[in-house]
Amino acid sequence: MKRAFWTFALLVTAILLAGAVFYTPAQSTAPQAGTHLVFSDDFEQERWDRWQMPYPEDWAILSEDHNHYLHMKRARDPAVPRRPIQFALMKGARVGSFDFRARVRREGRSMIVVFNYADSLHFYYTHLSVDTGSRQPVHNGIFLVNNAPRVRIAGLDAPAALPDNSWHRIRVLRDAASGRIMVWSDVRDAPVFTVTDRTFTYGQVGIGSFDETGDFDDVELQSDDAGCSAPPAHPGN
Repeated sequence: MKRAFWTFALLVTAILLAGAVFYTPAQSTAPQAGTHLVFSDDFEQERWDRWQMPYPEDWAILSEDHNHYLHMKRARDPAVPRRPIQFALMKGARVGSFDFRARVRREGRSMIVVFNYADSLHFYYTHLSVDTGSRQPVHNGIFLVNNAPRVRIAGLDAPAALPDNSWHRIRVLRDAASGRIMVWSDVRDAPVFTVTDRTFTYGQVGIGSFDETGDFDDVELQSDDAGCSAPPAHPGN
């Protein structure tokens, strides 16, 4: 009887140890489906504490005709492997699929919107330029940074997204499930850039420039595919 008991105990112990070896809790990297997020900032409160910036001293909130906007004062050299680093990311806004809108005004030749940003070596950005891709192969399109120098994935033959130095309305629509990315500028009704790519399906969204300066206003982000909530809006935002 005693031998049978210890045989049974050893068998149970072996089963439990096997479970400990072969069972590892899943590391969730995907957003929690069904979590709604709305982030908006018109900068009328003259603060940018809802934004994550690598160099806060390079940014300022200016006003023009009683309207406030976010101004990037200084460009920064791209990093190695060659990719942009000068952009402000929304805090608390990690999303998969999303609808992003903003007003953008370039001072140089281009601005960018960063999205599905996992870290400084893994993200997408859309380059919005006065140049077409046929004129400047690394301008005006959708680009992928994947632990290597950025590569174009869309927009080579697209019209200029920011043809002049006026304010332009920009929209980026991302469907992470299908991989669809569409980018609009108010220069035309149809998207200026379109591509399907699922390299990254989750991350932060940000605004900036590859190596120039400019302005942003009326930023809005909506998502039903968010992993966390945006920080509370300030009164008036």
